[in-house]
Amino acid sequence: MSRHLATESDPLIPSGHRPLSQTVADWLAQRIISGETVPGERLTEPRIAELAGVSRSPVREALRILAGEGLVEITPRHGARVTHVGVRDAQELYACRLLLEPRWAYEAAEAITPAGVAELDGIRAAMEAADDGPAFLEENVAYFRSLGQHCPNALLREFVELTWANAQRYWSVFARVDGYSTGSLAFHLPLHAAIRAGDPAAAQTADLALLERARNVLVSTLEAQ
Repeated sequence: MSRHLATESDPLIPSGHRPLSQTVADWLAQRIISGETVPGERLTEPRIAELAGVSRSPVREALRILAGEGLVEITPRHGARVTHVGVRDAQELYACRLLLEPRWAYEAAEAITPAGVAELDGIRAAMEAADDGPAFLEENVAYFRSLGQHCPNALLREFVELTWANAQRYWSVFARVDGYSTGSLAFHLPLHAAIRAGDPAAAQTADLALLERARNVLVSTLEAQ
C-alpha cells in the first residue's frame, strides 16, 4: 500500500506549517535514503503526486529542493533521476575526505587571520542558534567554506571542494537525523577552539574526529534503512 500525504487543503496541516513542497521533499528523500526509490530511477511528477496523494505543483518544487540537496539530478529533456546513495559509496567518499581534510584544516588554521577567526566566531554562533537540522547544516557548511578560504594550498582546496560536491547528497541525510546537530556541535567545538587558539595540530585532530563521527553516523543511518 502506498503511503499518502495530506493534500494542500487538508485541515490536518495547520496554518503556518512548513510548505507542503518541503513535506513532500522529506518524504521522497526518505524513500531515496531507504533504497525504496533506487539510484537511477526516473522520477515523474504524475507518479510521485499519485504516491504522495498531492497535486503536481508541490511535487515539482520538492524535486527542485532535492536537486539542490544533491539527492536528485534534473537534466533537460530527461527529467529527474535519483542520484547514487549507498553505504559503499559513502565509505569510499569518506575515505578520501579523511585523507584530505585534516591536512586542509591544519593549513587553514595555521594561516587564518584575526578577521577570519572573527568571521568563524559569528558563524559558530549562528550554528548554535539554528533551530533545526537544515538550518544548522547550512551554517555548518558556511563555516567550513569560510575556513577553507584560508588554506594556502590551492590544489588541496580544489580536491577538498571536489569531495564536498560529491558529499552534498549525504548532507541532506544528516539534516534529517534526529539530534545530529546537537552532537555535531559538541564535536565541532574542539575544532573551533583550536582555530581560535592558533593551534593547527589540534585543529587537524579535531577535524579528523568530526569526519569520523560523520562517517559513522552516515553509514549506520544507511545500514539501518
